Amino acid sequence: MARATFEEIRLPPASHADAHAPRSARFPQFVGLPADADRRLDGLRVAIVGAGSVGRSLVVHASRLMVSILWIIDPGRFKPTSFLTYPHLLPGEELHESKAVSAGRLAKRLSPETRVWVFDGGVEALPETAFADADFILLATDQLSAEVETGQRCAHLGTRLIHASVHGPTLVAQVRCLANRHHERPRPCLACGYTRQERASLDQQIRFSCEGAQTGRTVAESRTAPTMSVSFLCAAAADLAMMQLIKWALHLGPAPDDTLLEYAGYTHRATISPLVRDPNCPCDHAVFQPASSPRPTLEECSLSELIEAAGFNGAAGETLLTVGDDLAFAESAQCACGRSVRVGRFVPTAAGPVEPIERCACGGAFQVHRFYAHRPAPASVVEAVRNRPLRELGAASVDWVLVRQGDRPVLFRSGCDGRESP
Repeated sequence: MARATFEEIRLPPASHADAHAPRSARFPQFVGLPADADRRLDGLRVAIVGAGSVGRSLVVHASRLMVSILWIIDPGRFKPTSFLTYPHLLPGEELHESKAVSAGRLAKRLSPETRVWVFDGGVEALPETAFADADFILLATDQLSAEVETGQRCAHLGTRLIHASVHGPTLVAQVRCLANRHHERPRPCLACGYTRQERASLDQQIRFSCEGAQTGRTVAESRTAPTMSVSFLCAAAADLAMMQLIKWALHLGPAPDDTLLEYAGYTHRATISPLVRDPNCPCDHAVFQPASSPRPTLEECSLSELIEAAGFNGAAGETLLTVGDDLAFAESAQCACGRSVRVGRFVPTAAGPVEPIERCACGGAFQVHRFYAHRPAPASVVEAVRNRPLRELGAASVDWVLVRQGDRPVLFRSGCDGRESP
């Protein structure tokens, strides 16, 4: 994870004196439990997107497993009604506080040895490789765009995704497990199972909230019935999600790869069905292939070296290069007076690719027009500078570079040895 975007939760020194029982004190000897189960759980790295009614239960369960690292992402704040469904929350407690921070403190109290990081913002604001170090992503959010964004990132990085959700009126809890691995057959993404209505809602950026609010760019005045549920159904969804995680992590029974687990409270029936790829899904299903940097650090590498290390030298088709977070390759910059100057390096795009480069003779500022800023940058555009190291091209502290040709993307990361995570 890119920890610069996260806040680490720490306990006061006195809190560490509290007695905490080891995991082994209550951990059962599952049938088929591998001999290295403790080692696997000790090293487990889990990210939880959404710390609401379902997500907060996931935080509690992951903490009690005493995982190694826990990342919690949620931009929301508590409401007076939150105590009706949120576990370990009393009326009036922590009102108007960040859900992520509150869940992080709870996790740290339950498992002081776990490194807990929180991000009080939307998943879209995270660096594109934010999930690269996680073994599992647990998703429990009320926003369709956040679901798609999380699903896309997990698909690209080959990170296993567990999505827990509920439908209160029918007492149904659902858990989708996406393996996001293997290349022998097309794999589904989270959006592959969306209905026509869900796709329409996604296009309108509608947010369905447990508090009943619905907002969006094009339907800001619309109102729908709130997503109603009960605390025990939310807890059931979280319980089932953790059941799938432990099966995956410890290889207990059949792997839940690309499956939908559904529990119906009215009939007390649980069913499992496969998740399949939608050939008409508009999302990008390519899995990034991790690769070793040809030099000790990425900033020492040239674009030519990375293209060659990816195996694309001499290959047919355009090669695209995406360098780090929020960097675009600027061909040239223009002043309001009409004068232009060649740039030929990467510039920040945090506020859109219009960062000033230098001052013009007329006193104005040269700025990069969007038309001349490329993210990703085609290899043909960077041809003149492709043999220079990245540190000379405005990317001195870059953490990752993606080199892509067609449906084959290759990801270089600082400190990555190119091996798949277990």
